[in-house]
Amino acid sequence: MIKWYGFLNENEEKISEMIQWLSTHENYKGLTTIDELLNELDAPEKRIIFIDKSISPNFYSLTMQLKMLDPNNFVILIGKDLKEADIRLAMRAGMMDCINLQDEIELIKNGLLESKRHIDFLKKQETQAPSFAQKEGRVITATSTKGGVGKTTFAVNLAYSLQRKEQSIVLVDLHLQFGDVAMFCDVKPKKTIYEWVKEDFDRKNRNVQGYLTKTYLENVSILAAPLRPEFSEIIKPEHIRELFFELKKWYDVIIVDTHSHVDELLLETLELSDEIYVLTNGNLPAVRNTKLFMDTLQSLQLKAMPQLVVNAVKKDDPLKVENMKKILGVNVLTVLPSEEKLVKKSVATGIPFVADSPKKGLSKRFTKLADACLERHASLIGEALVGVGGRK
Repeated sequence: MIKWYGFLNENEEKISEMIQWLSTHENYKGLTTIDELLNELDAPEKRIIFIDKSISPNFYSLTMQLKMLDPNNFVILIGKDLKEADIRLAMRAGMMDCINLQDEIELIKNGLLESKRHIDFLKKQETQAPSFAQKEGRVITATSTKGGVGKTTFAVNLAYSLQRKEQSIVLVDLHLQFGDVAMFCDVKPKKTIYEWVKEDFDRKNRNVQGYLTKTYLENVSILAAPLRPEFSEIIKPEHIRELFFELKKWYDVIIVDTHSHVDELLLETLELSDEIYVLTNGNLPAVRNTKLFMDTLQSLQLKAMPQLVVNAVKKDDPLKVENMKKILGVNVLTVLPSEEKLVKKSVATGIPFVADSPKKGLSKRFTKLADACLERHASLIGEALVGVGGRK
């Protein structure tokens, strides 16, 4: 059962109508102090708690307090003059919705019913046993310190290449402020990593799958970047660590697209990765940044050896691949030729070129790369078995 509570100005006409409707159809109780709510927290039920901006101008801190008291508290902000700044604060605090009292009462009721359906769905997911065996997935990260080298294109097409090998894939967009993975796959996510952190992270039985967006391929899902840049501020390294832990239970491969600057989130991602692909191209600034980045990664002694991918190679590039090898001092895993028309069409249509044009030379390179990924994984499993049992 969902219980409804409200810190509300009951003399306001719309609020009075809403309370009358809730009292008739739901289990509603009005509140005046936090202490009154504390007496209700012993029961494990989920709660929807209304906060009226007119009587609680400090709704941000109040919401944070309610969420810390119990993750079963779902907060809705109510107000006559809600501004964009108010809504932004509400979302940062982890509110599940905002109600504008200027809306018609029927629209408000429909919004409340939608909130109830969402919580009922979460309850159902908590009680359902998983329908398939847990996996031991691995994390593959595409990274670079230079923007525009094709990380997102690489990550998306590698995902689609691996799913052809009967691998279940989840694409995680950790370019948190301006991620484009969803656009590259022609989907519009309703939930993102931001909603997962706000609504699901503190629960004992997490349901990260409820925050994924399906693509047109059954074996490929996406955990999208936040819908607004400022929402990225709440994502911390501990969230990434637990996210990968959860996803590895259900998916063969987690492919991560990252942002182009080194921070705690990127370092945590790289530390947890089973394979790291560092992308660069034939431009001197990109090669220079890549050299510094590779030196930094080697000093960190990560469990995964970073592997270099030279992307979008053109005949007239100022630096040839052989010269790049000498400058960087590392072997090149693969060289991907420039196919501007193919890539631009892929981005415009939202269909990865490995799916739309599988016979193109660039698509075939990704097929080979996917094969190599699986071969390396099989080899690592074999080595682990030799170490444990003495033989394969």
